[in-house]
Amino acid sequence: MKKLQRIIAFLCLEYPHKSEITKARLTKMVYLADWFSALLDGKQLTDIEWVFNHYGPYVDDVVDAAHSALGFKIEHQSTMYGTSKYVISYKGNVEELGLKEREKEILTAVIKKTKSMYFNEFVDYVYSTYPVKTKERYSTFNLVRLAEKYNMESANKARQ
Repeated sequence: MKKLQRIIAFLCLEYPHKSEITKARLTKMVYLADWFSALLDGKQLTDIEWVFNHYGPYVDDVVDAAHSALGFKIEHQSTMYGTSKYVISYKGNVEELGLKEREKEILTAVIKKTKSMYFNEFVDYVYSTYPVKTKERYSTFNLVRLAEKYNMESANKARQ
């Protein structure tokens, strides 16, 4: 299993509200993990080149990775409003994923930060991140460079 698939599997297994792990939420949780990692460690967890499209940070890489690996299930369901959603799940064991402790810490931080957010609040949180606030739609995010800039600006503000 590739690293992105292991990250997705971890999120599917550890996120407490399984019916909320839709394609959009899962993709944005992976984005947040990459952003948190860039802020804290100067590198992304994945090698995804994030794009700020019409729906915020979104790429097909996450869903494609789930489609192409054993153990994942993508199930069509209806929301309480009658619209479609695709819920992603994973059958497996966290201990077998082979993630490093630091990777698990960052993924757990993303879960802890977002687990109590309804979808609209979650999306607002993602849209409030520095890359989304500072870049134009349809541009790509260099999260490591943006994290360096954000950290520098924050340090400068703290000194003032």
